Amino acid sequence: MFTPHEILDKGSFCTLVIACQETMFRTAKSILRQDEDAEDAVQDAICTAFASRDSLRDVQRFKPWLLRILTNKCYDLCRKRRPTVDLEDMADRLPSESQDHDQRMTLWQAVLSLPEDLRVPVTLFYYEDLSVREIGQVLGISEAAVKTRLSRGRGRLRLLLEEK
Repeated sequence: MFTPHEILDKGSFCTLVIACQETMFRTAKSILRQDEDAEDAVQDAICTAFASRDSLRDVQRFKPWLLRILTNKCYDLCRKRRPTVDLEDMADRLPSESQDHDQRMTLWQAVLSLPEDLRVPVTLFYYEDLSVREIGQVLGISEAAVKTRLSRGRGRLRLLLEEK
């Protein structure tokens, strides 16, 4: 379809973005947790990617390239928005200790409850079918680090899903 080093025209770029839109939103949500923040990050990443599409060396690598831009945007948003909350103000919103523990979490709820460093690789690997190498490129970490995080994430998920 495309040759390496080819600059994408607007139509081709849009076609590729549309094919990645669910992946982008799910990835952004796994980092930012809020739908509105995830939507903002996705939109910002698409604009940035379009403006710098000439830096894409191989169109076949579009998805990891785009997800790398997206994760950078997400982490930028995280750095800008470091909210602080007084725990006393949140006391009425915290779950009560008498909560029914027989209700089991769904897998996606369990994934979302993982710490960010485990949640993102698990989401990219299991929900977006990215390879360990691609996840490493997207997150800017080694393949060994990706494997370690996946293993820890699976372990935590196992514990979360077995709890009653």
